[in-house]
Amino acid sequence: MRILLLIFSIIISFNTFTQSTITVGTTTVEIDTIYTGLDIPWEIIYGQDGYIWTTERKGIVSRIDPIAKTKTVILNIVSSVYQNSESGLLGMVMHPDFTTTPEVFMAYTYGSFSNLKEKLVKYTYNGTNLVNEVILLDNIIGNTTHNGSRLIILPDNTLLFSTGDAQNQEFPQDINALNGKILRINLDGTVPNDNPFPGNPVYSYGHRNVQGIVQHPNGKIYLSEHGASTDDEFQIAEIGRNYGWPNVEGFCNLSGEQAFCSANNVKEPLLVWTPTIAPSDLIYYENAMFPEFDGKLLMTVLKDKKIIAFELSLDGTSVVGQTHYLYNQFGRLRDICVGPLKEIYLATNGASWSNTNPNTHSIIVLRPLNDLTINDFGSNSFAIYPNPTENQFTMDVSDDLMGRSFSLIDMSGRVLFSSIITELSTKVNSSLLENGMYQLIITGKNGEKIARKFIRVGV
Repeated sequence: MRILLLIFSIIISFNTFTQSTITVGTTTVEIDTIYTGLDIPWEIIYGQDGYIWTTERKGIVSRIDPIAKTKTVILNIVSSVYQNSESGLLGMVMHPDFTTTPEVFMAYTYGSFSNLKEKLVKYTYNGTNLVNEVILLDNIIGNTTHNGSRLIILPDNTLLFSTGDAQNQEFPQDINALNGKILRINLDGTVPNDNPFPGNPVYSYGHRNVQGIVQHPNGKIYLSEHGASTDDEFQIAEIGRNYGWPNVEGFCNLSGEQAFCSANNVKEPLLVWTPTIAPSDLIYYENAMFPEFDGKLLMTVLKDKKIIAFELSLDGTSVVGQTHYLYNQFGRLRDICVGPLKEIYLATNGASWSNTNPNTHSIIVLRPLNDLTINDFGSNSFAIYPNPTENQFTMDVSDDLMGRSFSLIDMSGRVLFSSIITELSTKVNSSLLENGMYQLIITGKNGEKIARKFIRVGV
């Protein structure tokens, strides 16, 4: 058995695949299940550490290794979280400079059924667990439904946090109530001096239940919001603006709504859906190898079980096209995030609103394969183990791959090592590689890429 010595010292991060492929538009996409058995995953984030961070509504935060497909619980606050119906541990966001400031922000409901509240807190990651809870906002009225709560951090290091109306329609139009709002605070919990209402965390108001927030490269902030029986909404967030709820549903198109909109400077949505579809999270996606999604906002959808790709006008003020994908292929889609190779992760939420079976709550990954020519050789034609690895891994191949070339490539695309496959089993010394993710690609006789796997160095 031949042993290959790698004398390189480079970096980076990612993941292993393959279960099946589907076609999204004209793009071949590989689908793999990263983890199954979660208790209603609400937020997923691809962290700077190369792990997927997730909240589970009962009160668990975990790091999931997308290579080893293992889950490590780093926070268990089940005893502190009140979870019933749609309440529980919800939105989460990591500090944008997490490697030097390892802080994690999250929102959860607490208290009792008769006195339910919501709070926004901050934890510090000590390399093993989340510790030292700091309360940034609390005593926000909660409910078993309509709690928000999506979080993002803006480039100015302020945090946006959506709160639902908590099933009380008096709150959204009350500037002094924190419900039915987008709130904006500094990362230490103080109120920014340039908020629209002095000393008040309210950024915008008149919301029913926003569950998607994203800032586009154009600088605009886009929202997805749940309507009642009509008028789910896709909106642009503007500081100080009123979004109308409960006096306005959707556009200002009814006589009573028009008077209220005129008197209260109501911001109308870009799009509405009737009947409702239950929109959830939003991301911006760029990847020329996935043209159906490239340069678009992607929105996960719960009730209608799909992804919607929005194409915006050049100035970002209107939607010029929307296309629906993955309808009913993976059930309810709660959340979405993107990894370093532009792979897309989805948190699935079962087939129905009432489904709490953990076996239907998964994190899956979609990997566009347009940069590979897939023919008779799939990833089952060779295996890499152990993966993750520390000092050495083994590559086993099928007879059909003998004589083909293979290369080890870092995540920035640099070829670190190339050789010809001359044995069915080859040991590779990886001790001099820096911890991170790498690709191992096998090429065909004409140089076409025919199979690929990912390997993590460092456990």
